[in-house]
Amino acid sequence: MPYQKRTNTNFPLDGIQTFVTADGLHKFIKQLEKDFFAEVSVTCRYHTEKERTDLVLDIYCNFGLTESLHHFNSGNWGGFACQEKEQGTTGSFDNAFGKLSANNNETIDIAELSLHFKDTSLIITRIKDYSVPEQLGAIVNKVSEHFVYFTKGLTAMPYEIFVPVFEDSTTKGLDLENGQHSYFEHWGLYFEDDPQHDVMVYSLDTKEMRKEDFFLLD
Repeated sequence: MPYQKRTNTNFPLDGIQTFVTADGLHKFIKQLEKDFFAEVSVTCRYHTEKERTDLVLDIYCNFGLTESLHHFNSGNWGGFACQEKEQGTTGSFDNAFGKLSANNNETIDIAELSLHFKDTSLIITRIKDYSVPEQLGAIVNKVSEHFVYFTKGLTAMPYEIFVPVFEDSTTKGLDLENGQHSYFEHWGLYFEDDPQHDVMVYSLDTKEMRKEDFFLLD
């Protein structure tokens, strides 16, 4: 199955209610805006069968990815705890999501979180329950570690980065809760200098890019 960009659906579907809210959501958004120096928009989707509310978050930062990574590595962007210096501590992002989850009887999760910078967008999709809030700091850290490689030696910035993408579409129906997939294997990148705007698949293992047939989770 060829790699396809996923499109969001903002209209009610069977078993899903949009235009809902969650207790404490306003405080959570305000904390995100403070941590990321950004404006935040959110869509809530309530799944009637699972009795769970999923959040789709868009965080709009008024600076580029390079500047954000500089602040991240300095420990003053994103609200993440510096694990090397603060073993066993949690950052303000973790605390804010923990309070939001507790206020809603642990029935709230982040289905997708997008960080929109001036030069690129980082789109992170859930691969199992609570995978986005639990792994967000680690993902941003990997973006920093691999920055020189996925920017083609600092010569080109992708305008979209999808985390993660998966190699075999036949695995899409498998149980993702048991960890068959990871955020740290393959990412999908789009570049402006590609006239066909084909996806480039970046391997975090080999630090190389190539065009392959990958897919995103819906």
